[in-house]
Amino acid sequence: MGSLSSAKTLGGVGGILVFIPFLSLVGWILILLATKEISESVQDKTIFDDALLAGITAVIGAVVFALVFALAVFTGSVAGRFAPGTFVFSGLFLGVLAAFWVFTIISAIFLKRSYEKISQRLNVSAFATAGLLYLIGAALTIVLVGFLILLIALIFQVVAYFSIQDRPPTAGWSQPASQPFASPPVTQQPASPLQQPTVESKFCFKCGAKLPGATVFCTSCGAKQT
Repeated sequence: MGSLSSAKTLGGVGGILVFIPFLSLVGWILILLATKEISESVQDKTIFDDALLAGITAVIGAVVFALVFALAVFTGSVAGRFAPGTFVFSGLFLGVLAAFWVFTIISAIFLKRSYEKISQRLNVSAFATAGLLYLIGAALTIVLVGFLILLIALIFQVVAYFSIQDRPPTAGWSQPASQPFASPPVTQQPASPLQQPTVESKFCFKCGAKLPGATVFCTSCGAKQT
């Protein structure tokens, strides 16, 4: 069972380490572990799956770009700037750079999906904001302004992880279902005997005998009642 307090620590520390060049990879690994803790805590496996796919696509794009960049530097230093085939290689390099851009966008899409689910489950809006900024920044890296947006996304990421509460206020929290409120038993009152309808009565004006209200003639003296 995952722990949200551990996720808060792992994600917050990892988000800070991402800013340090030589520790950036360690920071992303800690963030991935944090999403795993959250995924287990709220019992939603797709949170970690999306984050893992985001990490895999980002690593693939980074490795391809690093290899081509190293090859470009090595080839340029050995063959010279205007060696035959330089323009062909430049076209290949641009193609790989475009592929890296595509991988970055795909990675941002998966990360945005993961962070949106975390935002809904933990009620921390900073996760949704960070995910959206990641996607916008990744799409705009081709015009350089995206790097500034990515920097803002990293800041929101740190804020989001440090904003995690120990117990989320959502139904995703894996706690036993609360028992419904039991209303007190209703005690049935014993049925009261039927009350006899009240019969109006009167007295004979002549002899004073008590008579039913609807009597026309006195049953004692026979006088007609008015």
